[in-house]
Amino acid sequence: MNTQQPDELNRVLEKICEIAEKSDSGDYVYRGEPACYSKVSSTLYREYEKEIEEESFEIDVVQKEILDEARKYTRETAHDLEILTELQHHGGKTNLIDFTTDYLIALFFACDGEHDKAGRVILLEKESDDYKVEKPPKTINRVESQKSIFVQASGGFVEPDEVVTVPKGLKQAMLNYLRKHHDISTETIYNDLHGFITKRSIHESAYTQFYKGLTCQNRGTSAKTRAKKQVWYDKAVGHYTEALEQKPDFSLSYNNRGVAYDSKGEHSLALQDYNTAMELDPYDAGPYHNSGNVYLDKDEIDLAIEFCNVAISLNPELADAYVSRGNAYRRQENPDKAIQDYNTALELNPDSAGTYTNLGYAYIAKDEVGLAIQNCNKSIELDPELAEAYCARALAYNSAGEMEKSIIDSSKAIELAPDDYKGYYLRGRTHSAKGDFDLALRDYSTAIKFKPDDSGVYLDRALVYGEKHEFESAIKDYSVAIKLDPEFAGAYHNRGLSYLLLQEFESAIKDFDTVIELDPKFVGAYHGRGIAYFSTDKFKHAINDFSATIDFRLDNASAYYYRGKAWMHLTEWDKAKADLTAAKDLGLDIIALFQNDYESVADFEKKNGVTVSADIKEMLTQR
Repeated sequence: MNTQQPDELNRVLEKICEIAEKSDSGDYVYRGEPACYSKVSSTLYREYEKEIEEESFEIDVVQKEILDEARKYTRETAHDLEILTELQHHGGKTNLIDFTTDYLIALFFACDGEHDKAGRVILLEKESDDYKVEKPPKTINRVESQKSIFVQASGGFVEPDEVVTVPKGLKQAMLNYLRKHHDISTETIYNDLHGFITKRSIHESAYTQFYKGLTCQNRGTSAKTRAKKQVWYDKAVGHYTEALEQKPDFSLSYNNRGVAYDSKGEHSLALQDYNTAMELDPYDAGPYHNSGNVYLDKDEIDLAIEFCNVAISLNPELADAYVSRGNAYRRQENPDKAIQDYNTALELNPDSAGTYTNLGYAYIAKDEVGLAIQNCNKSIELDPELAEAYCARALAYNSAGEMEKSIIDSSKAIELAPDDYKGYYLRGRTHSAKGDFDLALRDYSTAIKFKPDDSGVYLDRALVYGEKHEFESAIKDYSVAIKLDPEFAGAYHNRGLSYLLLQEFESAIKDFDTVIELDPKFVGAYHGRGIAYFSTDKFKHAINDFSATIDFRLDNASAYYYRGKAWMHLTEWDKAKADLTAAKDLGLDIIALFQNDYESVADFEKKNGVTVSADIKEMLTQR
């Protein structure tokens, strides 16, 4: 699976091309620096830079004294450059400035470190009167791997001929590219034991930060309140970031930082980190599985399944990947496939309370409530503190009509996870089903406090407001739900009904228009819009909508009744009689309904300036 971002790859290639184009203008050697330092200088110069005046500092004299002392510890026949190379290799201070003949290697050094700063690649002409360019002896493996070349300047520093800056945000992408396409990495550049020891001390610091991050992440997972979780996840991100500054190719740190970002709800940052982890270690199933979870949260179900499939192919023993794919199948309303994956996960990890909870949800989707409760019971047996298990069982009890048990379980979930909206939401639904609307409103409002971006809670609270005839409040909630999920036709339909009840007919018509645009087979929208048109004396429009309603539902008595009344307004008596008869035959009390609108047939005739036919008059006056 290709995880390289096209824009990012283009930027990497553009930067490489920039260096290549500048290189064509001369014969250069290259140096990479992870930050834009004030001077391109030797370690010996930097040793004395703050303490001496440049005019009086004779760096060659200082280096000769170092050489004379060093010769006491070397072969008598060793050349000066050989000794200086050894000194430089082992961390000694010399007047050698490291360069390379390969600008890709220079790019590696420009990106390997200080990720909070821009790096740079220095281009220096090989020929100059101001310095000497010398090839080091082949006594050290790293000289070959780094294609090293040394520059010695009498002043201890050189002025670059060209400089190419590497933005800080491009460093990791560049390192990934160099590793993948040119085999340039920490392992290949520092390919001797001294390099290992040097890098190991840095890596030990990186691992220390990594495990600090992991500790904070675990504390965030076990924290009871959302605020405390956020504090610990923020700390985890900080430690993982510090680890990556020490060890930029630390794939596990990218993966775990992605998990922390995901826990904070920062899905884009999580995916970026997972993608980087995949680039660094394409055979690790973890980042693929974690990406699947992010896409599941983003409701991109096909992508979620695709990434879980890759994770399972890389590691068929990864139980969590089966659970995540099962969750995706459940969202696809495919509970049978979900159950199959959950059972596979339980074969691999039979003590997972969470997997039994998910099985419970899957059986609820299949209306197999007994099995749902059985699996939730097992989950609670394994982990009595798992709030999600009580939520699942509360939902199962609600489906079984055992409302009091449902309330007990959702209340227990609230006790265990007081900052999680789900317990309040489920309890609110049960109170609503029992007709306890004030209690339902209280729970829905609390759920919204903890999860203000869930359209379903607003929709359910709006329904309760409708039951209480508080239609203005219902409309506000439907409007929020529509903002959160502008493609959900049901919210527009219900808001349209609320506008109808408030006799705001034009607003109702607009909402029903939207419903029909989103879902042309939404029968209720045609019926509702027909009533709105009827109420604004647009009888022909009303007739068209009632006719559409009847086309979808031949047994819709209300549509026949309203279409019959519309025909009466248009004095189409035969058509009116046929529709009123159909409504009556379908069991509708047309006399009672007519008398709700008019005192009598005579009242209708007077208000509309028509004379009703005798047969219809008889239909609407005699029982």
